[in-house]
Order: sequence, then C-alpha cells, then structure tokens
Amino acid sequence: MLIQQKVAYINLNDRSISPQILSEDIIRKFIGGRGINSYLLYHHLAPGIDSLDAENVLIIGAGALTGMRGVTTARLTISGKSPESGLLGDANIGGHFGAALKKAGFSYLVISGVSPAPVYILVSEGKIALEDAKDLWGKDTIESGEFIKERYGKGAQSLTIGQAGERQVRFACVMHGKKNAAGRSGMGCLMGAKGIKAIVAMGDNGEISPAFPEEFKAYTKELYQKINDEFIIETFRNYGTAHLYDIINNTIGMGRAYNGLNSAFPENKDISPENLAENYYTGKSPCFSCGIACKHAYKIKEGPFAGTENEGPEYGTIGHFGPLLGIGRLEPILKINDLVNRYGLDVSSTANLIACAIELFQEGVIDKDTTGGIDLDWGEEKAVIELIEKIALREGFGDLLARGARELSKMWQGFSDKIAWGKYLPQSDPADLRYMKAYALGNAVATRGSDHLRSRPTWEAFNLPEEQLQEIYGGQVSSDYLSYEGKGRVIWWWESYAGLFDALGMCKLLAFHCLPGVFDFEVFANLIKWGIGLELSPQEVFEVGERITTVERMFIAREGVRREDDFPSERYFKPLKWTEGVDESLKDEKLDRECFDEMLNEYYQLHKWDVETGIPLPETVEKLGLGKEELTVQDAG
Repeated sequence: MLIQQKVAYINLNDRSISPQILSEDIIRKFIGGRGINSYLLYHHLAPGIDSLDAENVLIIGAGALTGMRGVTTARLTISGKSPESGLLGDANIGGHFGAALKKAGFSYLVISGVSPAPVYILVSEGKIALEDAKDLWGKDTIESGEFIKERYGKGAQSLTIGQAGERQVRFACVMHGKKNAAGRSGMGCLMGAKGIKAIVAMGDNGEISPAFPEEFKAYTKELYQKINDEFIIETFRNYGTAHLYDIINNTIGMGRAYNGLNSAFPENKDISPENLAENYYTGKSPCFSCGIACKHAYKIKEGPFAGTENEGPEYGTIGHFGPLLGIGRLEPILKINDLVNRYGLDVSSTANLIACAIELFQEGVIDKDTTGGIDLDWGEEKAVIELIEKIALREGFGDLLARGARELSKMWQGFSDKIAWGKYLPQSDPADLRYMKAYALGNAVATRGSDHLRSRPTWEAFNLPEEQLQEIYGGQVSSDYLSYEGKGRVIWWWESYAGLFDALGMCKLLAFHCLPGVFDFEVFANLIKWGIGLELSPQEVFEVGERITTVERMFIAREGVRREDDFPSERYFKPLKWTEGVDESLKDEKLDRECFDEMLNEYYQLHKWDVETGIPLPETVEKLGLGKEELTVQDAG
C-alpha cells in the first residue's frame, strides 16, 4: 500500500486552505521532498514574475521517509523563486520540524499571496490556522522558537525568521531550533515578504508507520551497522562537520582564504576541531532519528564573548568566517555563528559579500564614505561583527550589502570579478575550485547557483581504483582529482545520487562521507519499497534523480539560464594571487577553459540536454514524463 502524501494549499490573500492528496504518478516520478517541491514550483509558478511578487509561492516539503524511524530521516526542503538570485530557490533543513509536520498530517505546504499583517501558520492534528504574529514580530529566531514552545508546549516545532527575514534581507534564511538553517537562496526573505514570521507544527507524538514496518526496521538496523563501520563516522560524532576544516583546509589545502586570494591560511591561530571539542563543546543536540549526532552545543566561558552559547558551528561557518575573512581565532567565529543564527542570515552569502567588500575597500573601489566610517581589513573581528548586525537590521552600509550579490554587481565596479558565485548565488562552500575538477563542475552547473550540495563528489579525494570508478559511474573516469577525464560523468551521477537523499528526506552527510557500497540506487529502491510502499527498480530510482535535476533545469532555462551560466567565477581560471603556505605543486593550478568546456559537453550529453544551450531536449522531457501534463491531485476534503 502506497503511503499517501498530503499537500495543503494556503492562500494568504483570502486566507483559504485547500488540502489535497498527491497522486501515485507524481510520487512515482519525484518520490518526495525536494523532488515534489521542484515539480510543484515548476507547475505553479508563471515564468518571469518577480521573486517578491505575491504570486511567488513558498513551498515547505518533507522527504518521503521523513518522520519514520529510519536512517537520518529528518530532512525537509523549502522552495520558491529565489529573492537572492531571481532563479530557483531552495534550501534543505534538518532537526525535528519535518517529522512534526508529517505527524501533524501534512507533507507539503504551498503558500501563496501576502498577509496584510504578520502571521504564523499553525499546523496541528490535520488542521491549519493562520494566527496573529504581533507578539513574535521583532524577536530573533531563538526567542521566537522559545516563545512558541512556551505557548504550545515543548513538543511544538517551528520554522522561524529573524530580523533579517522581517526586513527582507535578500539572503535571509529560515531557522529551526538554535542552528538548523535552511540557508541558501533567501527563503527567509520570501517568508518575510509574505508576512509569515513562523510555521508551527504539532504532531500527536505518535510514530509514523512505514508501509512495511518490520522490513523497514530491519533494513534500517542493517544500514546503521554498515554506517558505523565507516572510517570517518566516529570522527563526525566527536567533532561534527568542524572536522572538515582539517581535511579541506589543512590536508588537501583547498580552502578559500582572503576572499580566495589564497588557498592556504598560515595566519590561523587556534581554529581546529580539537580546540572546539576540548574547550567549548557542552553536549549534543541530534536531529530526529539520527544515529550519528554530529551536532554539538557549545559555550564560551570567559573573555569578551563570555556567555555566548549556541550549536555548531558547521564547517561552512568556520571556513567562511575564519580564513575567507582572514580571522584566525575561534572565539569570534563562535560569536558570529550565534549572531547569524539569531538574525537568520545565510552564512555563505553573508561572508562572501563581506569578503568582497573588504577586497574592494583594500583596492580603493569603495571607501569609508561608502562604508559609513567602517575600516574594512582582513582579520578585523569587530568590523565583521558590526557589519553582520547592520546587514540584519538594514542599517547604513549593511543595507547596501543586504541587497545581495546580484544587485551589488550592478553598483560596484569590479565586484563581479571578485565574487565567487554562479547564477547570481555566492558560492556555498569555502573551498577553492581550482583543484578538484569535478567539484568545480558540480558547483558551476548546480541548479540553484554555485553550490556544493547538489553533487559534492567527495569520493574524488579517496583515490579509488579506476576499475571501481568505472563500475560505479558506468564509464571511464580518472582517479586523479586534478584530471578532467570523465568528470562530467561523475557530476551527472552524483546529482542523481544526492537528489535521492533530498527526495527521501535523509541527511547528505552520509552521501558524502560513506564509501561506495553503503548507499546505492538498489538501497534507495529498498528504502522506497519498505518505507512508502512503492516498487521501483534501481534504474527507475536513478531516473527519479535525473528527473529532479531536469525539471529544475527546465525552471531556470525558462528564466533565461544558458550554457554560458554554467561556468565557475572568472577568478578560478587564473592562478592564485597569494601563495604563502600553498604547496609548490599547486601554486600555478587553475581551471583550463577548453578542458572545462569538454567536461561540460560530457555532462550535457549524459543528461541529454542541448550541448549548445544547456536546455533539456524535447525527447528528454518526454522520456522523463515532464511534458505539459497537469499536476494530478485528489481532493482531501
């Protein structure tokens, strides 16, 4: 028996609510989560509308397995047309909200219109209500979450925006708990523009039963046994993703420092996962149904930031607010982590914009008249903290930065040459793209903009035998991560692989850091069968991933994205400007445009998209069932 997925259409203009059931055909094609979200977005949004127009929709979508007691089955995707890039917007988030939404009776919320006064949406026991948010407006994200729990009880879970979302900072994010963030593409800005302060879900505290409970439970146990045998999992339990600082910045040497002028950071004073764990961690705060528990709580006990406590920080926060800005001390990063979480600011965009501003200030393109008297230089902790506050509150120079990279590129000469971005979205990962060629391609072609979470082929760093790579990817792939050979094939495969984690509602930490053999498309087929009662072959499951990527490509193509938009920033086609601390063999490394072109050709050909434009071919659209069909739903009463 197929597990139903229920969607509620909420119109803020007339306050109408229409619950409906997704058809088996749509679930078979897209499974759930990001897959269903992207399909709904493509079919419910007219091309060309402004992202802050009332017609834009905000879609909240839980993964197909989210809420079941499976392997890291906590994830949820938030989608809409991006206020930051003007293109595809979506962001993925963990914690406990996704499970609570499913327990409250819904898998998806499709929200249109604009509320004339601030509201929060209450989802409880199969019913939805719009409530007055005047008591919440003005509070930060943590204060808002605590207020909601005081009103509705500890079991109430919420998505909230902070002051940045209220003021429609273009890269404001949606938060859950202290640090779970749907960070990318400005979904917090979209919530704020619609007048939504929070979305609250209250389940009945019961369990969501899989289609085949005993088989699903046994399979979950088997998978966790394999996961626990992986060499890196215990490290993540001890240090969280902070451990990646050692791998990316120190071992491989591909971190970004000083806005990418260098890939080494010899000025580091005390940033390390060991320092974080030994001197600041105070406990753990795992997501729903997670047997890894990589998320830690921390507290600063003394010094100028004494009393600061939050959760994390993730590697992205450490890399962005450390080396990228020239900050070599851990405690300011912990303070900044607390600030961006409370205000509801995306880490990647905030740090990239500040880094660009520093570089432009140092070159004299902007000055103190522009910055309102703030002296911008590398490693200036106080200036960075001040800027974050001004961005969130849209004050002075912060109001300029709050407009986002797309707008700033029209205002400041040289900005586009200095920002690491793609499709108007600043780069998500603080890693230099000159080195791992597949990684560069994956960031460049990602459907929501420069983004590592659409593919992130971490196996490139594992030196796997080429025979094994050929078996995995179905074609010739070089084992040398500096090589371009076969890397278009690598990204084509990884996009489908990563997309299934998003569709199922599982954490991609496992996708990126478990060696081949733990998860594959046969494993996904089993999870889909035992979890939601749908029988698909491994090849059909792979095609689900292709379908998700292709419908997203169709969305951005009708907004004008073409082949020329699928290249990394120009800076990566030139050697590093600063090379202190960089390995001699890598000092002259850069992307080769001709080789990148060939890699992109291979990627398009495997997707069966037009090589000249990057637009999906008509026969591909037809084969994947993405033609002019209408969304099939059933009235749920």
